[in-house]
Amino acid sequence: MAANFWLSTHANYWLVDRHLLSASRQEDLRHATPRELGFFAIWLANFCQKLAKRLHLRQQVTATAIVFLRRFYLKNSYLETDPCLVAATCLYVATKAEETPVHIKAIVAEGRATCTECGMPPFSSDTTKVAEMEFYLLEELEFHLIVYHPYQSLVKLCGRDPSESEEKEADCIDLEESHFQMAWYIINDTYRSDLCLLYPPYIIAVAAIYLCLTITPPESIRNLTARDDLMRSAVHVESFKSLAGSPAVTSSPALGSPAPNASTHRRGTEPVTFLASLNVQMPILLEAIQEMTSLYALWRSLEEETSDKSADGAIVQDPDVRASKAFLRARLAAQSAAAHPSDAGQISAKA
Repeated sequence: MAANFWLSTHANYWLVDRHLLSASRQEDLRHATPRELGFFAIWLANFCQKLAKRLHLRQQVTATAIVFLRRFYLKNSYLETDPCLVAATCLYVATKAEETPVHIKAIVAEGRATCTECGMPPFSSDTTKVAEMEFYLLEELEFHLIVYHPYQSLVKLCGRDPSESEEKEADCIDLEESHFQMAWYIINDTYRSDLCLLYPPYIIAVAAIYLCLTITPPESIRNLTARDDLMRSAVHVESFKSLAGSPAVTSSPALGSPAPNASTHRRGTEPVTFLASLNVQMPILLEAIQEMTSLYALWRSLEEETSDKSADGAIVQDPDVRASKAFLRARLAAQSAAAHPSDAGQISAKA
């Protein structure tokens, strides 16, 4: 791994702009809405999480697999692939990249079970399908398998890296344990969006700290006479207050919790002073915060959606099953369009 993030393949090849990200979804947008594509992104991350849980993998392996998945779909259409097979293969490759290999038979067996759990038809039980998909995946990733995650940036910013000296820790943010854990969980949640393709890890880590201080301000911020200015600078603050009791932020750690041996001592710079002193472009930071708020709004709408019904007329309650049903409908529409092109398309082709 490159010692400097900015010299890595992650920084030089896999940070993209919104134009490229939008262009990569044009084929899918012919048969699905942007909202449905957002549902697919959340659902795929949930699929990786559930599969990793079945295989007892640590959260960094899961996060790496999801980054591989996002990179693959920069160049490919959701609707022209089997996303469950792709996700299982991403996790398989991630276990190798993170030096926690899992046997391919376990990937296939647990992947098929996870497909059924999420309401998708299971992929083939033939292990050669995953092995073949691995070669396609590595080619699309251009064999760039080193991934930097915001977790390490968060640990360093909060002075909880055991390798750092006490002098350096004094320059870090003085963050309470509850806020540190909330920031960690927010980072977990960001993998359900394309943030890992748009922003470097340290921006995501700083945005997570900013949000957790906005959701539940510490005493030092509540006592500030200018606290209203700080709160107004966050996007959709009220929606985040409503999320303070949401399982997505405060309950299940989703992709994992902070390391149990992380230092719980507190020393460093007061939060507002620390954030004000950071050499970070505020427009970029606020864009990342806006992406996070949009993700939570979309995620909430997926969990609250009740329009889908099963074959017996019962309302489908599982959000992952609802998302998979929406995906299957869109893929069926894409297959139908490919099998029966429009008359205009046929005339154009003949011309």
